[in-house]
Amino acid sequence: MTEEDIETVRAAYRESYHRKTATRRTKGLCVKCGTRPPTPGRTRCEPCAGKQRAADLERYHRRTAERIAAGMCPKCGKRPPAPGRSQCEPCLEKDAAAGRARDARLRDAGLPRRDPAREREYRREHDRCEREQRSALGLCIRCGKSSAAPGRMSCEPCLDKRRASDRAKYAAGKAAGKPYGGANADTRRRVGRKRSRKRSDARRDAGLCIRCGAVPPAEGRTMCEPCRDDRRAAERARHAERRAAGVCPDCAAPAPGGKLYCEPCAGTRSRRRNLEAKRKAARRRYAERRARGDCTSCGKPTDGTAECRACRDAARDRYNARRAAGICVKCRAPTIGGAAYCAPCAAVKAEQRDREAQYAARRRRYAERRAQGRCVGCGAPSPGVARCEPCSRKHREGSGAFRGIPLWDPSWTVIEIATGEALGTYDSEMEVAACLAFAKLSRDEVEVIADASPMAGLTAPRW
Repeated sequence: MTEEDIETVRAAYRESYHRKTATRRTKGLCVKCGTRPPTPGRTRCEPCAGKQRAADLERYHRRTAERIAAGMCPKCGKRPPAPGRSQCEPCLEKDAAAGRARDARLRDAGLPRRDPAREREYRREHDRCEREQRSALGLCIRCGKSSAAPGRMSCEPCLDKRRASDRAKYAAGKAAGKPYGGANADTRRRVGRKRSRKRSDARRDAGLCIRCGAVPPAEGRTMCEPCRDDRRAAERARHAERRAAGVCPDCAAPAPGGKLYCEPCAGTRSRRRNLEAKRKAARRRYAERRARGDCTSCGKPTDGTAECRACRDAARDRYNARRAAGICVKCRAPTIGGAAYCAPCAAVKAEQRDREAQYAARRRRYAERRAQGRCVGCGAPSPGVARCEPCSRKHREGSGAFRGIPLWDPSWTVIEIATGEALGTYDSEMEVAACLAFAKLSRDEVEVIADASPMAGLTAPRW
């Protein structure tokens, strides 16, 4: 076959190809397979484009590398690139003309020039690389012309422009009634907390008050006394103002049902407390009041006891009310069998109780009150006798000899309500709780029958 025959066949193939693709394009089909519509803005469907994309990309990179190595334009491979550019002048002009035509075509069709998401990602990466290059050279990351100010990443003129723009934007936002001048509230709060934390750490390391930074703090504190007084006064005023308005004292949100705190603040309040710090503060306050001879609950002067009579009466009334309601006298959770404490509180109390220390304190208190001629039970005047008449009658009626009815160890029987089956009899509430946990039953699904002496709730504990 001669060269002329080969050109003739090629011409026939090209004519057939162009005729076929024109027909498919007219029908709105993929020019490659002719069975599916093309992707919007393309001439091929996605399956056909995906098949050819990998091979085209590999061929493009190989050809571009070869042309760059030869010092030629990577697009046409015929001429050297223009000075300071990667392509030659004719190719640059063709690309610019094609870009303008494509933009005009997309604009007429009402389509965006580029994918907005991809454009944003590209601009973000481009700006990041540009900032890194300018910062490495010690130039302003905004204009790239002047040197950056000491300790900053921009030059002074750019910083002044940025400050003026921020002030104008903030003033416009404040005039419109927007919080933080229209800036993102969460971001501004996070930045403010970070700045405040950094400033507080620096002042604490320098041995200064973290609030004013002018004088040393009080002993064992982080703020000086004037700043502490100002903060207490501000917190009390804010708390009283919000209480009077009927809103949550923490976040100023409406508090439903006449409650003090709203639901979110009530749920997170216990988690936000520093329990160890509160325990230390409570122990310190207790020791200071005991040393002064004041009531450890209200701080008023007492007659040498740990609590004044009003606080003792209030605690006794609260204890009796909770016992009568059948709830734990400490956490107000339901109890079993008329006990004073629920199972968790009873376990904690048993671990924390020091019997020997209690006995020693009682003996010491007994001896002191006897020497002062006061009742060993309530501390009221009782000359000549150990107990006053009310305490003596209570002590006499609480003894086993006075009642005459024996006491036996209580037991608890757990019965499943759905089946009526008894799950067992136990000797303590802890065993009942373990049984419920093992059987995966809630308190509402079982009935707990307590077998206790009728006199168990009317007698004093054996200890």
